Formats: sequence, C-alpha cells, structure tokens
Amino acid sequence: MPVHFSCPNCNALYQVVKVEAGPETIYESEITCWVCGGPLAARDGKFVLKYFLMWKVGRRLERSVVTRRVSAAGP
Repeated sequence: MPVHFSCPNCNALYQVVKVEAGPETIYESEITCWVCGGPLAARDGKFVLKYFLMWKVGRRLERSVVTRRVSAAGP
C-alpha cells in the first residue's frame, strides 16, 4: 500500500511504495531527494523503498507568492 512522505529537508511530497526484497534484489545504498538532493532511506527492514515524486513544494510556493504580488498591485 502506498504511503505519502515529505522530504525532511525541502518538504517535497513523495508517494512511497514498499517492495519485499528478494535475494536477487540490487539497490543503491543511498537514495537522494530529486528536489534538494537530501538523503532518503533506501530500506525499511526487509523492504526496499521506492519513491515517486508527486509535488515540488518550493516551486509551488514561489508561484503563489508571485501571483499574490501581481494581484495585490491591481490595475
């Protein structure tokens, strides 16, 4: 079952899926955030974690601020 996870460094939102690791499973020991490059856990016990980026929080906030400034200026 997918779980939502926010990067502790930049708050980017991920969907995380746990997959049971078999003896043939090869995984990277370090996984990094797509947005900020911060470290993310690669395993949770016998499970390998797969991260799917859903939302870049920083970029969305920047766009909101720009929209507010233009709206506040008015005609």
